[in-house]
Amino acid sequence: MLSSFLVTADPLFAEQKTGNVTREAQSALERGRTLHNRGEYGQAIREYDRFIQLIPGKADTYYRRGMAYDNLGEFKQAIEDYNRAIEINPKHVEAYNSRGAAYDNLGSPDRAIEDYDKAIKLRPGFAEAYNNRGTAYVKLGNLTKGLKDFYAAIAWNPNFAEAYYNRGTVHNRLGSFSQAIKDLDRAIELNPAYASAYYTRGLIHGQLGNKKKEAEDYARALDLARQSKAGPLVDFVRREDEKAKELEESRNKSEELAREKERKRQEVVAAEENKKRSDELARESERKRQEATAAQENKQRSDEPARRNEQQPRELTVSPVAKKQEPASFIPDKNMREPTAIEWFRQGYSAALAGNHQEAIDAYDKCLELNPKFAEAYYVRGNAYNNLGDPNRALQDLDKAIALNKDLASAYYARGLAYNKLGNSEQALENYKMSAKLGFKTAQDYLKSQKIAW
Repeated sequence: MLSSFLVTADPLFAEQKTGNVTREAQSALERGRTLHNRGEYGQAIREYDRFIQLIPGKADTYYRRGMAYDNLGEFKQAIEDYNRAIEINPKHVEAYNSRGAAYDNLGSPDRAIEDYDKAIKLRPGFAEAYNNRGTAYVKLGNLTKGLKDFYAAIAWNPNFAEAYYNRGTVHNRLGSFSQAIKDLDRAIELNPAYASAYYTRGLIHGQLGNKKKEAEDYARALDLARQSKAGPLVDFVRREDEKAKELEESRNKSEELAREKERKRQEVVAAEENKKRSDELARESERKRQEATAAQENKQRSDEPARRNEQQPRELTVSPVAKKQEPASFIPDKNMREPTAIEWFRQGYSAALAGNHQEAIDAYDKCLELNPKFAEAYYVRGNAYNNLGDPNRALQDLDKAIALNKDLASAYYARGLAYNKLGNSEQALENYKMSAKLGFKTAQDYLKSQKIAW
């Protein structure tokens, strides 16, 4: 899974020989692999179950089943399978790397780092593990260690586009804008369709005041997004994770010590000033008290004869009642406002990336209350329901997304996955074909692998 703003490399399948297996077990394993590659993870799991039932001691099959659970968002179940794979083969590098990613998705980057450490120890040149560990360190706020890991990932794999992108985003957060642009340039050179890299580079050009290049990069990012039919998702995530979280959280962290030091200095200065002022007031109060006492004594001495001669009592006077002060009316802050639909969309997508699918759905609900014709919002909410194992509810949202935007290729593909989960392979295939016709590369690659024309 991805970090809040970084890209985590997809782990590689471990290629291990199955040894002497029965024909039935081998057949189940091959069917599992085929279904897995199609994205039919639930059915793949059933085939892996069959293989394990026949031959329970193969680490790679537990690993593969863990990967299938991982793709379904069932990270705890995935970890159980990775644990079993590692028990059987304590040197299963990919299982350590994948288990680390699963822990990261469950919000435990510290635990994830332990597994990435083991993977790197077993395979010192494992670029993906360095990249993944770097994302975990960045989540923990340790930009220095994260940056070091991204450098290592690139050293082992100089063509690792995601590592260049990740390193560029950290350089941006550290204020090294020229280095950030160089890294993003390289990421784009390696992957010309890298919409996120264009978008982030545009942000940096904007910070540097280069409005022309900023506009060019934004335009290119949007163009790539439209071509993929899933672009708004990428851009909103980057905007949320990089602009909001990076600028607000990371920069606040980097300035926190300085602010705290200044606050304490001001407190010391204020305390000293208050003490001086308090001492001055005390001295002034004592002086006035002494003056008042002396004046009272003098007055009593001068008034004594008049009091003795006074025959009539004095009338009492009543002081007028002071007018009651009305409380000031509350004037609301004109800058305060409710989140917009697009902001709820960003919040939901960030929650989905973190594996919090119910939280994502809640945010999408609010987004759609404000904008009931937001096709992409129906699409991502449908994905969230799919991840929660509710394909029927997912279909309702995906149908609505397609009704609003018949060119939303990714929605057709997601609808195909939902139909597949319900065992309706015919409807699933129709949706895969439609997605491929509209240019969705994932659908095209799948159909090509099955030698199916669209």
